[in-house]
Amino acid sequence: MAKAVALTSDELNPSLKPPKAAMRQRGEVPSSELIPLQFRMPPEFVKAFKQAALDKDMKLNELLKECFDAHQKIMK
Repeated sequence: MAKAVALTSDELNPSLKPPKAAMRQRGEVPSSELIPLQFRMPPEFVKAFKQAALDKDMKLNELLKECFDAHQKIMK
């Protein structure tokens, strides 16, 4: 049986909302239309990339697509 976890008053405050990216439902784009992309990166890059997505209130795949789109515009 799982142990009970003590909650703080901040965690129970309904006025605090999670970031927009956390509120979006999975499945806005059907999974059948998506293809997994997996590769390994250095830990410091992963941490910085995740922080950048959090700072911009984006999902990781949204930030990756935005970066790639910007790269494509530069290369043309």
